Amino acid sequence: MSLSSRLVTRILVALLFAFVVAGCSKKEEEKRAGAAPEAPLSAGYETAIVVHASKPIFRPAGTGPAVWGPGDLYTFLATGKETNNAFFQFEAVVPPGGGPPPHKHSREDESFYIVRGSLEIVLGDTTVQAKAGDFVFIPRGTAHRFKNVGKDTAVQLVTFVPAGMENYFNEVFPVVSDRSAAPPPVTEDLIRKLKEHAPKYGLEFPPPIDSGKKN
Repeated sequence: MSLSSRLVTRILVALLFAFVVAGCSKKEEEKRAGAAPEAPLSAGYETAIVVHASKPIFRPAGTGPAVWGPGDLYTFLATGKETNNAFFQFEAVVPPGGGPPPHKHSREDESFYIVRGSLEIVLGDTTVQAKAGDFVFIPRGTAHRFKNVGKDTAVQLVTFVPAGMENYFNEVFPVVSDRSAAPPPVTEDLIRKLKEHAPKYGLEFPPPIDSGKKN
């Protein structure tokens, strides 16, 4: 056999050997990958995922649970039970003169979106006149209040993050049976209940803050 023939034979043998080694390595990697066990989900964990998963909500107008706030009507749109405690949102229908006393939350951030009318909103030492389309964000710990000082009924969407404040509402405010009725008067008994249940929910009623500067 000539020198060139022997060289070609050696090259072919080397290439064949390389292919065989590569093939064996690939099969070994696939075998190891296939042998790696997947961590199984326990039955309890799977159940918890299903139980706590939030579900879509469709709430036709005027059908949510409702309570009488201090001079206004609160209709629950999404509660912590429905959002896995991510947030609580309600619609506040505020007639002239309606609105809560100054207060602050230590556990939730709050926001207002004015849907109709206008509201005077006190934020710490600042007072703003919010009208339809305006948005207000209230970080936890900020003393605030809203009040309808106009002549027309105002409507706003109020959101708490996280949820939980709806439980306070259910404990303190009377349930609405007739949405067309006027809000009941704010009584001494209601004020007592507001303050009595407040600490349980991280809620505080500081002294009046109406002296804020106007914006």
